[in-house]
Amino acid sequence: MKQLVDPLRGAFVAAIAAAALGGSAPPAWAGPETPAPAPRAAPSASVGSVLSIEPIRTRPKGTGVGAVAGGVVGGVIGHEIIGGPLATLGGAAGGAVLGNNLERNHREGVAGYTVRIRLDNGRSRTIRQTHIGDLRVGDRVRLEGGRVHRI
Repeated sequence: MKQLVDPLRGAFVAAIAAAALGGSAPPAWAGPETPAPAPRAAPSASVGSVLSIEPIRTRPKGTGVGAVAGGVVGGVIGHEIIGGPLATLGGAAGGAVLGNNLERNHREGVAGYTVRIRLDNGRSRTIRQTHIGDLRVGDRVRLEGGRVHRI
């Protein structure tokens, strides 16, 4: 029996000695150290995504050609359908207004674009520029010098 007690006593003494010397650490300290998380980059105030692109439309003044043509057509229609000088004048005036508006609408153009951007830092920016190239909604962009550039 002495043979069985001596190995147990030795293991017990070794365990007590290891605990006293700090050989047994709490589980949080027992494993290898985990690396510190990499520092996260601050959200950018100059990089983001395109939310919308809206054309800036222009409607130039009429040259007068539409007003003259509309006035002539309106005057003829007023005279032929209703008859009399008042109908001719009313048709000419209405035709002139309508002809001028048709001419202006026909010559409507795009002067530039309004581009709305949601920046990575959570803010929104609205940029106006004359050309956008092949920029589309959802594209990742960088703001440089007040202009939008696709990344």
